[in-house]
Amino acid sequence: MRDVYHHFTKPDEMDRSLFRSLKRGGLLAVIDMNPRAGTTVPDGVPANREGHGIPQKLLTKELTDAGFVLEKVDNSWLNRDLYCVVFRKPKQ
Repeated sequence: MRDVYHHFTKPDEMDRSLFRSLKRGGLLAVIDMNPRAGTTVPDGVPANREGHGIPQKLLTKELTDAGFVLEKVDNSWLNRDLYCVVFRKPKQ
């Protein structure tokens, strides 16, 4: 997913749905951005986002809480205000 996660109005429900949809061992890559200073959270999105975007640490917590395992973090996208976090659904 690219530049969409921070728009989820019900991230817990969406994360559980993504988890159910992936086969065991499947990968989920999320490319998103840290909130930009002075921006507002999109309508309907949880207020803990701190602006338009989502802190990488919060995204990681939400997806690991849903059962995903953190596989890889790529912050080389930061020059474009983006990051990529890859998760895996456990094989068992």
